[in-house]
Amino acid sequence: MRGSFLFLILLSSLSLSLLGQEAKNFELYFFQTNEEVAIHKIPHLDYVKSQSKVPNFPGGQQVYVRLKVTPKASAVAKSIFLSYSLLDSISLYYGDNMSFGLRQKTGQAFQFDTRLNANTDFSFDLQSGIKDYYFKISSHKPIVLPFEIIENNDLLFKVTNYDFFMGIYVGIVVVMLLYNLVIYFLTRDKSYLFYILYLLFLGLAQAALFGYTDRYLFADFPFFNSKFAVLSGALVGIASVFFIINFLRLKGKAPLFYKLMLAIVALDVIGIALLFTGFDTIAYNWVNFVALTGSILAISAAVKLARSGYKPANFFLIALSIFLISVIIFALKDFEILPYNPLFRRSMLFGSSVEIVLLSVALADRINQLRREKEHSQATALEMAKENEKIIKEQNIELERRVDSRTMELQEANKELQVTLDNLKETQSQLVDSEKMASLGQLTAGIAHEINNPINFIASNIKPLKLDLSEIYEIVAAFEALDDNCSNEDLAKAKAKLEEFDYYFLKTEIESLVRGISDGAIRTSEIVLGLRNFSRLDEDVVKKASPNEGLESTLVLLRNKTKDLIEVIEDYDPKVGEIDCYPGKLNQTFMNILNNGIYAVNEKEYEGDEKPTLIIRTEKENSAWVNIYLTDNGIGMDENTKKKIFEPFFTTKDVGEGTGLGMSIVFKIIERHGGSLTVNSEPSKGTEFKISLPVIQPNEFA
Repeated sequence: MRGSFLFLILLSSLSLSLLGQEAKNFELYFFQTNEEVAIHKIPHLDYVKSQSKVPNFPGGQQVYVRLKVTPKASAVAKSIFLSYSLLDSISLYYGDNMSFGLRQKTGQAFQFDTRLNANTDFSFDLQSGIKDYYFKISSHKPIVLPFEIIENNDLLFKVTNYDFFMGIYVGIVVVMLLYNLVIYFLTRDKSYLFYILYLLFLGLAQAALFGYTDRYLFADFPFFNSKFAVLSGALVGIASVFFIINFLRLKGKAPLFYKLMLAIVALDVIGIALLFTGFDTIAYNWVNFVALTGSILAISAAVKLARSGYKPANFFLIALSIFLISVIIFALKDFEILPYNPLFRRSMLFGSSVEIVLLSVALADRINQLRREKEHSQATALEMAKENEKIIKEQNIELERRVDSRTMELQEANKELQVTLDNLKETQSQLVDSEKMASLGQLTAGIAHEINNPINFIASNIKPLKLDLSEIYEIVAAFEALDDNCSNEDLAKAKAKLEEFDYYFLKTEIESLVRGISDGAIRTSEIVLGLRNFSRLDEDVVKKASPNEGLESTLVLLRNKTKDLIEVIEDYDPKVGEIDCYPGKLNQTFMNILNNGIYAVNEKEYEGDEKPTLIIRTEKENSAWVNIYLTDNGIGMDENTKKKIFEPFFTTKDVGEGTGLGMSIVFKIIERHGGSLTVNSEPSKGTEFKISLPVIQPNEFA
């Protein structure tokens, strides 16, 4: 009922506007040039009479028009009406030879108040007695010239009808925009958001097409007036692409069309760039071409999805087809295939109105479809859940039987695993003991060699010391035999003993032998002290100990492997004091790493002045950490070996020379201390181990 009422209003308004149009009562002549013509030469140009009712010229040109009024028109008509708003510049000239000149200048490139009667189109007063009117018209958009001469009352009536149609259209757009905005906030569906943007830009584009943005938005901004029709067209294209992508779900249902539609966005952006860099005519044609291409792609995508059974695509096809038909009608009237009248001129308003309503219905139907799909999926899920519940109940009985059977098997397997675990633990203990015995063997060999040297030295000094002492005893006995009344002859015999045994030489030799024995004893004491510092391999209690002293005691025990063979450089930081550690474990770490270093330098063949070298350096990084660097210039390691050195049982030594557990134990010891161990090595250049240890063990000393 409401639709019929609205249709009657539109039909009656349109009929009244058509009744106000006068019969043809003027003649049009044209002259095209891109050069400026002096005002006094304008009446004398070589004008050509127009054979078309609505002349049409491409954009980017300048056209001079001569409008010759017939006597009948001059008697009854009052205004020249040009019902086309997309013209950049219109200059009106008239007068006799003496008074001929510019009378009015208006267009989109000028402020809106240059137009008479505040029309969105252009009207000019018809002067009494003037038969020839000259216009200079230029525009970057197509120049369409639907001139007519009309009485002022009819003109007012026609303009009012135009405003009435636009008001209805704006009302439809605003209602649909608000309706879909509310739906968007309720559903948060992106399709509604992009549709709202599409509605907004579509409404602005239609308003720009009929000059209403010039009148209400940019009346004082002619720069935007002349560009906004193209800009709004590009923005409509961009918004429509994102709406179509989301509404038709092109990304998932038609990936190729999804990519092509995104390309349309890029092309519209190029059109906007052309517009604002001064290529207005190119931008106008570009945006129209992109719109046509996008429409073809949209229809193709919708047809494909409609054939696949996607219902929203049917609504979209109908809506877009109606709008495109209205666009075709709008274009045909400019080429006089259809008459240029208010109905066909505003065909796009009717087409886009129907499209807006249909797309809103399609969006609402899509929500209903989604709800139906959700309900169907929920019903299916419920049915499946019931079926699964039945199956589960049946399977539970079978599972309980199998669980009982499996439990018995697992218990038996668990007993076997426990036996295997006990065997593994015993094997692990044996392997660790084997590594300890290897360390103990190295320790014993070092002690035997180091203690043997000072003991041999002491033993070799004892025999000559005994001989010297026996001679001393003879000298002492000779002098003890003398008494106070001894003769000179007895005294001489005793002195002869001094000369016979060279008493002063004996004295010097005895002092030398005693000093050598003392040195041997001191050396033996040092070895015993080093042994005592090192031999705490089984201690499992955190104590205060100095890494410097641990390194020194380890080097003492390794001296038989390094003395006269390997240069050992020691650089101990005196600031490195005692730290919380497991002293025996830490000494074992030093022993294992240094043993590997000795092995590495012995395996390398040195050239030139280079010789086997071990560098032991410590530093106090800060109050909380100390660093220990153990470096050799041996054979080094490649990246593959570096990755494996801490793996248990990995060794590069020959069979029988290593257990492969040394570095694994080292890593675990440093890890237990809460420290870190890093390795830097290059083949043929050597290896550096950096050990970082905390000064305080927080877990042990809270």
